Amino acid sequence: MSAKIAVSLIGQRRYWPMLVAQSLGAFNDNFFRYALVTIVAFQGVTLFGLNSEMLVPIAASAFTLPIFLFSAFAGRIADKFDRTRIMRFAKFAEIWLMLIAASGFILREPLLLIITLFFMGVQSAFFAPAKNSALPTLLQPHELVAGNAMISGLLNISVLVGIGFGTVLITRESGPLIVGSVLVLIAVTGWISMRQLPPAPASNPDMKISFNFLWEIVRVLRSAFKHPQVLRPLLGTAWFWMLAASIVTLIPNFARGVLGTDETAVLLFSALFTIGAAAGAILCGALSGKGDALPFSVVGAIGLVVFNVDVALITWNNPPVPADAELIPGLDFVRDPANRRLLIDLVLAAVSAGLFVVPLQAMAQRRSPANMRGRLLAAGGLLNAFTATLGQFTLAAIAFLALPLQSAFLYIAGVSLVVAIVAFVRMLKLRSQTPSPSG
Repeated sequence: MSAKIAVSLIGQRRYWPMLVAQSLGAFNDNFFRYALVTIVAFQGVTLFGLNSEMLVPIAASAFTLPIFLFSAFAGRIADKFDRTRIMRFAKFAEIWLMLIAASGFILREPLLLIITLFFMGVQSAFFAPAKNSALPTLLQPHELVAGNAMISGLLNISVLVGIGFGTVLITRESGPLIVGSVLVLIAVTGWISMRQLPPAPASNPDMKISFNFLWEIVRVLRSAFKHPQVLRPLLGTAWFWMLAASIVTLIPNFARGVLGTDETAVLLFSALFTIGAAAGAILCGALSGKGDALPFSVVGAIGLVVFNVDVALITWNNPPVPADAELIPGLDFVRDPANRRLLIDLVLAAVSAGLFVVPLQAMAQRRSPANMRGRLLAAGGLLNAFTATLGQFTLAAIAFLALPLQSAFLYIAGVSLVVAIVAFVRMLKLRSQTPSPSG
């Protein structure tokens, strides 16, 4: 059972330093970003006279743009050099970036913070392909599902904790100093942790390096399309990130305009989604065997169909909430037995998402040829960034078409149904190609 594999991995140097460093990095990314968003939205910090409605998207783009631009180039670096050395360098760079970020918070210099956010995106762009391509080097093939499940589960929890603490601590009297100190302390801890990881040798050390990172994007995507056995799980993972971005974009307006709840409900719903996705990932790791665990992706996709359709059905006849209506506090909404079915649907949809994505991550790592694993997995990072950006435009498309907000859940269910059918057909095909025990 993968639960035993997961327990055995936790105590091994070839795994736990990466698990710890990845989780601490996810915490720092979100701790920093939400502390910045909070001072912009609630404390009147401006840049070049731009208001919060303009500055918040700029800050978000400052982080995601370098991930899109440099992931392909970083994938080539991950194939040419030792992956552990790349991750150590990235974590060391994070210390200096967090020192600059701390200065930006203390001095209340938004330009310095946004520039730092850009370079944090660069750092993440180099860390991710090195980590993803190091996992199949450091772990056995049958350990990849459990290893990815623990990383995915703990990462989701780290994101949630980072968002919560970043939003709350920055508003304290000594908030900037506290936030800056935490950022630096977490970065140093992540670097110390990564120094414990053994080498993950390069798979293609003689490869030439091209510094034309824009052309590298085209080349990496072209390589991915030449390896359909890798591209399929990468596309499935990209759908998960589009789903997550759609939900994050949808929840605030859905809570206010359809359910009539206040901003505390938004935080509660976000927490339910994050914890549910983490639980689904961990559950997949605990219950899966030593294979691709593709059945869990099928089950997860079916869950995304069923529970999202039910959310739409439950709320379809809700009258629009007037702008001046008194909103229901989040805790009161959760305590009301009439809302129990909706809350269960939201949690189980998130669990389904966690079940869906973990086997695909492991599958892409296992199927990627060793000599170009970094570049192919970097293509996944590009697809994730692209689809996550598309997901953020879900509300804009719904508003343009004058559709009710509930239709977003039907859209998610419809695409998930297509994904479920494709995954089920692939699973049957793989089963038919597997030799029987008798030969």
